[in-house]
Amino acid sequence: MKRTLIAITAGLAITGGVFASAASLGGVTSTNLGSSATVVASCDTDGVDIDYTTAYDSASGTYLVNTVTVDGIDASCKGQQIEVSLKNADGKATTTTNRTAVTGTTQAIAVDSFAGESVDSAAVLIGN
Repeated sequence: MKRTLIAITAGLAITGGVFASAASLGGVTSTNLGSSATVVASCDTDGVDIDYTTAYDSASGTYLVNTVTVDGIDASCKGQQIEVSLKNADGKATTTTNRTAVTGTTQAIAVDSFAGESVDSAAVLIGN
């Protein structure tokens, strides 16, 4: 019984550490959808914020993401390419925007309409 209690306590401590670490990754944030990823060497080292524009689709009865806005892009990224991938709970990219040139610190990028409820995370790529 004592071994079982020790094993359960250790498992809870490890699980708590994993969740605490996951909550502190990267700098991608959103008030409605998404999650985060670790920032790697880039022109923007402090992360970016993401917001989504959705529209209700009466045919499917769901809200569809049609624009992703990336904010907080470092000015040194201007002229480089940006791409956003929206991923489902399995971590698979369900839609990826076309690569487009960064024109400022905020970039709105069109998305092929995608069910907002299916978005679990997002990955932002800025580079050449």
